[in-house]
Amino acid sequence: MPADFSAGIFYYLKYKFSIHIFTRAINKLNPKKMKSLFTILSLLILTITANAQWTVVSQVPSNPNINSISVVDQNVIWVACDANRLYKTTNGGTSWLLRNTGLPTGNLYGISALDTTTCWVGTVNGSIYKTSNGGSTWTLQFSLAGSFTNGLKMFNANYGVYYGDPTGSGQPYQFRYTTNGGTNWLLSPTAPIAGNEFGVVNAWDWIDTTRFWIGSANLAASATTAKVYKTSSGFGGGNWSSVNISGVGGAQGLYYQAVAFTDANNGMAGSNGGDIRKTTDGGNTWQNVTNPPGFTAFAAINFHGMKDGSNAIRVSISDGLAYKIFRTTNLGAVWTEEVLPALGQTNGVQHMQFINANLGFSGGNLGLLMRYGNPSGINTSNSELPADFSLGQNYPNPFNPSTKINFSIPVSANVSLRIFDAVGREVSTVLNEYVSAGNYTADFVAPSNMNSGVYFYTLTAGDYKLTKKLLLVK
Repeated sequence: MPADFSAGIFYYLKYKFSIHIFTRAINKLNPKKMKSLFTILSLLILTITANAQWTVVSQVPSNPNINSISVVDQNVIWVACDANRLYKTTNGGTSWLLRNTGLPTGNLYGISALDTTTCWVGTVNGSIYKTSNGGSTWTLQFSLAGSFTNGLKMFNANYGVYYGDPTGSGQPYQFRYTTNGGTNWLLSPTAPIAGNEFGVVNAWDWIDTTRFWIGSANLAASATTAKVYKTSSGFGGGNWSSVNISGVGGAQGLYYQAVAFTDANNGMAGSNGGDIRKTTDGGNTWQNVTNPPGFTAFAAINFHGMKDGSNAIRVSISDGLAYKIFRTTNLGAVWTEEVLPALGQTNGVQHMQFINANLGFSGGNLGLLMRYGNPSGINTSNSELPADFSLGQNYPNPFNPSTKINFSIPVSANVSLRIFDAVGREVSTVLNEYVSAGNYTADFVAPSNMNSGVYFYTLTAGDYKLTKKLLLVK
């Protein structure tokens, strides 16, 4: 089935300070006190701008809706879009390469990449394609007429899983797995048989290669329950079971189209009818949760659960007028809104993926890619305002695979920090955006295809430019 109805319905919907009191207070201060106050205010603003936040990175060329994303690292991201469009970036979304030669016409859903060269993607027609040359060409691996791709995940070069729609009522869900890189996609033993239902795009989560939860859509008008399927023995082991979760279905039915877990016991699910549920026993039972504030009716579009012990779960929701993201660390007892930029509120978040607690990406409608984190992964190194531009030597050096680079800018500016190889070819963009004055530390993680050798990093801020050498040893 095409992307969930509620997300489809929303496809077409497309920091202020009050200074009056502050100005009055300044007028009463002597110059020395005014200087101290401005220093404090500057440090406050610096602290605010360094906090993690959602920012717009770019929109992919021709602005197709992004249905699924695969984040390899801070630089390498692949996106599966409507209208046969598949793009990848090797600089964190600053620029995009169209890589769809050999893919069929139609929308693309479900994508999983290992690096800059190897990637798998699913189609609206229930097919799986693979590239081993960076997307220059694609090879068909599996196809089932009448099905539809909902999700695809490769855990390594050999093992991966795929879930697609049944071809109709009374037919098995296409829960398939591969142990040879997709040469063969085997149907999961005891794959559940569907009734009047289908799968939903990106409506799944896992803790490891054995424990999975997958949401579904009950297509009956005004349905009051829909299933979440689960297994603790993996796609290859079978042993699937399901739980009916209550909710409020509309004319198109009830869709549990957002699922996320933080560990084997604790997780959440959300529906197109504004229902959010939690489980503390691995999905055996589900309880009501207080909805995020400010909404009376909404659809939960996508969930993401961190597996780092923080218990953080994010939900992307829409009321048909605007999108928002909320975060909870206690299964919905308390919600914290993560404010989206204007384009994020209109174009929304269809699919989220996080590298760690401080860095994540999302794909949305009209080709929108957003980034969550401190500006380009940088952190303030101290609270003093620098007097001059400076670029420190990276440490450790030599490094493998990560290193830190300190730099200072005395005035706010458009700043870029780029990595070049020995012949001057750019291999990575660490930073390329507007940055407030301050002292920063940038984290650089070498892409998997970056070989051992001498490289150079260049900081550019306005008219200032400085280059230093670094050494990668694998």
